Amino acid sequence: MLEASDTGALRHVPIRDGDLVCLSGEPTELYSVILVREGRCWLRNLQTEMDTLTGLETVRRIGRESGDLSGLYS
Repeated sequence: MLEASDTGALRHVPIRDGDLVCLSGEPTELYSVILVREGRCWLRNLQTEMDTLTGLETVRRIGRESGDLSGLYS
């Protein structure tokens, strides 16, 4: 399961197209970033495949700098 430290440690990392993220209020739902422009993100929910638009301030990057996601789901 995701740990709070997994999302909190990467808050300083810029969100980019293609990143795996979660919303700050819902750390259990994962999203793929489709597009980032002018402080807003177009996201796709990986479970439901529904899209949403949100501000960058509500998005938290998941994963490691290398892109290795192993160990996040134990």
